[in-house]
Amino acid sequence: MKIYKLMPRNPDSKVWEGSSFKGTLIVRAKETDNALRMARLKYKTTQMHVIDSQETAYGPWTGANTDFDYVADSKYSIDGDEEILDEIS
Repeated sequence: MKIYKLMPRNPDSKVWEGSSFKGTLIVRAKETDNALRMARLKYKTTQMHVIDSQETAYGPWTGANTDFDYVADSKYSIDGDEEILDEIS
């Protein structure tokens, strides 16, 4: 597993109204897509977004809205299941 630090690219953007958390996350996952998926599922709101005249629920924890780094801090173990390890406001 790897440890990822997920950071909202522009937390003041309207798109982040689709998340109940807008801070930095530390996530243990096999790959970035898994880390982002966990964040979307945990923090999504019921905000609706209109795309091509269709309303769809969405969350902003995507590659387009989120920056990430790898974390090498020994505080976080690479051993264990995929999970969100820490929330940093």
